[in-house]
Amino acid sequence: MTGRLRNRAVRWLQLDPSIVAIGIILFIAVFGRLLSPFDPEVANPATRLLPPSWIHLFGTDENGIDVFSRILTSFRIDVFVALLGTLLSVGIGAPLGVVLGYVEGRAKSPVSRWTTELSLRIVDIIQAFPVFILAMVLVSAAGSSIFNIIAAIAFVNGPVFLRLVRSEMLALRRQPFAEAAVAIGASTWRVGFVHLLPNALPTIIAQVSVTIGFSILLTAGLSFVGAGIDPPTPELGAMIASGAKFMILGQWWPSLFPGVALGLIVFWFANGGDRLANLLTPKRITRAERHADISPAPAFAQVSEPYPTTSLSVKELTVQVGGRALVDNVSFALAQGERVAIVGAAGAGKSLLVQALVGTLQDQPGFKISGRISVGGEDFGALTPAQRRDRLGTVIAPVFSNGKSVLNPMVRVGDFMRLALAAHTDLVEADVNTRLIGLLREVGISDPERRLRAFPSELSGGMAQRVCIALALMHRPSILITDEPTAGLDVTVQRQVLDLMTQLAVSHGMAQLIVTRDLGIAAHYCDRIIVMHAGRIVETAKTKAIFKKPESQLTRTLFEKSGVVFSHAN
Repeated sequence: MTGRLRNRAVRWLQLDPSIVAIGIILFIAVFGRLLSPFDPEVANPATRLLPPSWIHLFGTDENGIDVFSRILTSFRIDVFVALLGTLLSVGIGAPLGVVLGYVEGRAKSPVSRWTTELSLRIVDIIQAFPVFILAMVLVSAAGSSIFNIIAAIAFVNGPVFLRLVRSEMLALRRQPFAEAAVAIGASTWRVGFVHLLPNALPTIIAQVSVTIGFSILLTAGLSFVGAGIDPPTPELGAMIASGAKFMILGQWWPSLFPGVALGLIVFWFANGGDRLANLLTPKRITRAERHADISPAPAFAQVSEPYPTTSLSVKELTVQVGGRALVDNVSFALAQGERVAIVGAAGAGKSLLVQALVGTLQDQPGFKISGRISVGGEDFGALTPAQRRDRLGTVIAPVFSNGKSVLNPMVRVGDFMRLALAAHTDLVEADVNTRLIGLLREVGISDPERRLRAFPSELSGGMAQRVCIALALMHRPSILITDEPTAGLDVTVQRQVLDLMTQLAVSHGMAQLIVTRDLGIAAHYCDRIIVMHAGRIVETAKTKAIFKKPESQLTRTLFEKSGVVFSHAN
């Protein structure tokens, strides 16, 4: 047995009993009629109410029909009605949850806020009614057909998935990979449905399993009170109801065995959701993969030359939250080919500045942005959201810290890169694969075909950061903005990533803005340094000059805390 087959066998043997039980239930639902020893719908008065025996394992009912055969056949009705009703409720509730959650999180106009609020109040009204009573009223009004029962299940469970997905969207939209998707030019709905919704799948799957069990119970309950599946179709609730009147006579089997079967089905579905959700979560990186081969970074050559063309111009940029300026009246320029570092202590406003520059703050409520951001002479703030998305990734591109959190954990590396490529280009599949393989090779990743099939959790930190660099360079932007690009990496990998990123930026003629707290990175890789404190720029100068003699006392204090010695200080 090969290693891969052995691992699959071990993983199967380690499955939770709930998964095995659900598999058995689904198998019976599909093949139960074929497994039935007797016809489950043909009455035989000569054998009515026979107790359990070797011939009739669960006895017979008041019509002389084998109870065991009817139970096996009833799985098809109960399970598939519940399954279809639940899937329909997910199909309706989940997309609405994405829309409400993502729009609510980014809505600025009163119309959007009122629409969201009205939708949620309608959901509240629906959920205010007892579920069983509401379903019974709907089925009684429309008729007790299978289609109407499925529709009733979807109607009462749809709001559950709407609220669940909405809450997941509100939490996930703040994750780094969501901001990264916005920064590479993904549209609002692409971010919601392609990047965020897959990450809510484990939670949705867990709820789906519980809801299926509840829907089976609801279907049986409707049949028990006479509002569900009509006889003689085998159905657990109807079997329990018809057999209950004989229990007082001591003939307990027509009602007990269907009741036990119903309880076991609901129990195993309710317990199997969490395990199913865990199986959907990508596996963690193995010890062997943690030290995967990465090609050496190209040698970095310091380049010094004049920069006649301005790539990025920031004038009096202010970012306010609740009337408080977290970025206050910031102005600077970045020339073509120039490498500039923005340094400062934690809380200086560096990351908010980056978010404003790459456009991830403009559509978020609560942030008020003023000033002017010019990219290649074009006013970035005056662009429409669609125009801004066209520029993100092609004109200005970010490289965020912690590449493993920036990459979508539920999407393979290759699929994530394809989404970024499709945001701005139209290529046939063969050309896409060639382009992606070439990008990974360009950033020094060996065996790129295998890495494209990997999940982010299967990559080391350095390799994930190289993938992020490949994403940023994909469309050859003129401006590369990096926010703590080596945070969380060891010293050796830091040097490799920085050398690689800088060499590629130089070779493609990009302007580079490096935001960092590491003064060593700023000194080695940048031509000019901008120092920020409390949201303001306190000093800007050439790298050699600022390290020899900083003008601002705030700069001097920052440098001294980092262990910098000023050889020519006064």
